[in-house]
Amino acid sequence: MKGLAVVAVCAMGLLLCSCQGTPGEVVDKVLVDFGVREKPEDYVSGSDRVFEGLNVVAKAEMKRMNQEARRGEVKFQEEKGLRGKYYKEVKRYEDFHPQDARPAVRTAGNGHGYVGYIEYSYRIYQSARKNTRAEAAAEPAGIPTDQVGRETYRYRFAPGGVWDGAKGEKVRR
Repeated sequence: MKGLAVVAVCAMGLLLCSCQGTPGEVVDKVLVDFGVREKPEDYVSGSDRVFEGLNVVAKAEMKRMNQEARRGEVKFQEEKGLRGKYYKEVKRYEDFHPQDARPAVRTAGNGHGYVGYIEYSYRIYQSARKNTRAEAAAEPAGIPTDQVGRETYRYRFAPGGVWDGAKGEKVRR
């Protein structure tokens, strides 16, 4: 019985803390959030704050992804039969476009928060052709190809709209 009383007191405390402000402010915020009432000019939703922060996230992530991909992959280009040359191929992210920010779907594993989506565009670069795999691995990949593409990543944000610094998850959109 004593444990139930403690739980009830904690629940009341949480309820009172979550509704700080005048009752009119709370009702206005709820009506604006559900789209029943017009947003005031200075109103900024959590999704808006997250969307504004996506540029900072994209710059940091693009730098990280390019650092991870700088070693590239050594490939073999067959010429005649078993003859051929080795070359290094690197994916270099060149630009980004914030796509969307929205409240996260609540599941058992995560609480409230937001997710943001960023689309990155990349180009494939190659190195000069070399006779051995070791020479190709040491060669910088600075020759741009016509191979380009786009990838979209999802990032998770805390309830306050702050990015947790985790890597994005590649998604299909």
